[in-house]
Amino acid sequence: MQGGSHKGGVGTGILLDVNDKTDISSEERAGLMRRPEELVYRTCYAPVDLGRLLASSETRSRIRRLPVAQLYYGLRELSDDQISQLLPHITEEQWTGILDLDLWRRDRLSPGQFLYRQGFISGAHDAVAKKLIRAVEEEIWENAFQKMLQIHVRESPDQVFDDLGPKGRESLMTPDDHYFLVLPAKPEAARMMRSLILRLYELDPERARFLLGMAALRTSTETQELAYQSRKSRLEDLGFQDYYDAIEIYTPLPPDESLPQKDWQPLEDLSTLPVMLPAVEQGPYLLLQAFAAIEDPEPSLHLMEELAFLCNKVLSADQVSPAQPERLKRRIRKTVATISLGLDVWSGGDLKKASRGVQRHFLQSFFQLGYGRLMDLQSRARRLIEKGCRLRPGSPPEAALEGFMRPFPLRTVLHKGKIRRRFLRSRRDLEKCRNILRRLDDQC
Repeated sequence: MQGGSHKGGVGTGILLDVNDKTDISSEERAGLMRRPEELVYRTCYAPVDLGRLLASSETRSRIRRLPVAQLYYGLRELSDDQISQLLPHITEEQWTGILDLDLWRRDRLSPGQFLYRQGFISGAHDAVAKKLIRAVEEEIWENAFQKMLQIHVRESPDQVFDDLGPKGRESLMTPDDHYFLVLPAKPEAARMMRSLILRLYELDPERARFLLGMAALRTSTETQELAYQSRKSRLEDLGFQDYYDAIEIYTPLPPDESLPQKDWQPLEDLSTLPVMLPAVEQGPYLLLQAFAAIEDPEPSLHLMEELAFLCNKVLSADQVSPAQPERLKRRIRKTVATISLGLDVWSGGDLKKASRGVQRHFLQSFFQLGYGRLMDLQSRARRLIEKGCRLRPGSPPEAALEGFMRPFPLRTVLHKGKIRRRFLRSRRDLEKCRNILRRLDDQC
C-alpha cells in the first residue's frame, strides 16, 4: 500500500486568509536549508502565533478554524495565563484532539499530564469548564482516577475511613458522602486533584459520581485499552497513523521498481489551504529543491499535505509521541533526508525530473527507495562483520561500520576531531559510504 491517501493531515487548513505567508529572511532561509526539520515544523506543525491571534478581537474567531495539530503545537508556546485566555475560543473537538496528542506516551496515558491539562477546569467559567469536561471521554477520566487516587466506596452512613491510606497522604470525602478518596502523595498534585474533583461535583455531580464508581469497578488496564482504541481512530483522522499501519513505510524498494502514480484530486476548499514552503532553490536536500521548482501552487499544496502525512507516519512507526517536538523534528529530518536520497537515486540528480517525479509518484515511494539503499549498505556492513573484520576500537572505520549497523543506518563523519553521525541524503553520501565499505573489504 502506498502512502498517498490520507484524511485530515496536519497540513489541512493552515492558512487563515489568503494574505498569510511564511515569510523568512535570506539569512533564516540559508539556515533552514541546512535544517529542513525547522522549515517543515514551522510550516506544517506550528505556523500560527496563537499569542498574536489572542491579542486581537478581530483574529480570535479564527482559532476555531485551526487544525488540531497546529493548535496543539502553538499552544505549547503559551503561558498558563495565555492558555486560560485561549480556552473560551476553542471547540470541544479541538480540546479532545489536543489531549489525544498530549496525554499519551506511546500506548500509555500520563496521569500527571492529564491533571495539568484538566486542571484548567478549576479556574474556568462554568460554560468553558463544562466544555472541557465533556471533551474528555469517560475512560480517560477513570484511568486518571485509578492511577492517582485510592477510591473507597462508603457502604453505610456510619462507616469510618480514618485508618485508610498511607500516613501523610491527604484525603477527601466527596460532597455526596459516597466516596472516600486518598489523594496523590505529592502535595501539588493532591491540591490540583482535590480542586478538580470538587469542581466536577459542582458542575456535574451525576457524572462525577459515575466516573469515580466506574474507576473503582474496572481495572486501569481495561480503561487504558478502551481509551487507546478510541484515540487511535481520532488520531488517524488527524493524520497520525497507528503503529501497525505505519510500519509499512520501512518496506525497502529496489531501484528498478515501477512506482505507482498519484491520482490527483482538486482541493475542495481553497480558503483553507496549507502554507507553502518558502522557496529553497539550493542546498543538500533535493526534495526541497524539487518543491521550489514547482510553479503551480495547487500541486505544491498537495505535496505539503503529503509530506506532513509521511512525517507523521515515520513518527508513528518509530513510536515517538507527538508531544515531543524535538524528537518530532528529528523524524522530520529523517523523512526529508531519506526521500531526498531516494529521489536523487531515481532522478540521477536531474532537478527537472525530480520535480516531475514528486508530482507523479508518492513521496513514500521515494522514501522506500532511499531506505532500500540504506539496507544495501547495512547488508554489506553485516557481511564484513560476519567475515571477521576487526578494526581498531574507537577508530573512524569502526565508527563508520557501527553507524551502518544502526537500526536506521547513518553516515559517520569526522568533524573537528569528533565523530558525528547524520542521515544520508544524496547519491554523493551513498557513494562515499560505498567507498568506505569497499576499502574496509579490501583491508579485511
